[in-house]
Amino acid sequence: FILQSLNKEQQEIFSVLLWSIWKRRNAKVWDNITESNTNVYERAQHLLTSWKHAQQTRSYANTPQPVQQRTNWEKPSQGRCKCNIDASFSSTHNKVGIDTCIRDDQGRYMAAKIEWLEPILDVEIGEAMGLFSAVKWMDELWLSDVDFEMDCKRVVDCLHSSRTYNSDLGDILRDCRVILATNLVNSHVKFIRRQANEVAHRLAREATSLASFHIFIDIPTCIYDIIMNEMR
Repeated sequence: FILQSLNKEQQEIFSVLLWSIWKRRNAKVWDNITESNTNVYERAQHLLTSWKHAQQTRSYANTPQPVQQRTNWEKPSQGRCKCNIDASFSSTHNKVGIDTCIRDDQGRYMAAKIEWLEPILDVEIGEAMGLFSAVKWMDELWLSDVDFEMDCKRVVDCLHSSRTYNSDLGDILRDCRVILATNLVNSHVKFIRRQANEVAHRLAREATSLASFHIFIDIPTCIYDIIMNEMR
């Protein structure tokens, strides 16, 4: 009844304030942290601003993105980093391998993470889980200006679409959007061809044969040649 009496702008403010108050309540209950009213208000304003920005940047995507013809990996613009993502599917190991590889604006290797899921999943679900893992990891690393790239066009199109997907894929992508719209506002997710995603593709294939997850600070041997070539 309260929302019905408010205009659109007031409804937006009311909704984010409720969310921020709920966050304050959780901080007090679980971490014994007492937040001020100013913190509650500023967090709500930040969320609303981020959400509006995300809506604007996704407005172009009501139609699928055109297939890019670029077949080579390109360095991100100055001050940004690039995160390449891929998933592999092994019926032999009954696993989905996931890789995330980060490079800076000079093409220099920063880190890579490989992990796996079991049992094996549908391709779109596995690729979407790869995207979620990458987005979550970038948020944990406090990297805010990130160009995410993956070679699964269906997942990228669904992420940017205004359509609601009532499915496992929709749930995963909804979680990705929340992180992108709140903590990774200046980041973007793009589709690229497989040839431009060779580093992530090669590492993802290795993931299903490993017994545990790995974060590589040094360049893994299996991608060293590609990293060196793409830095030029």
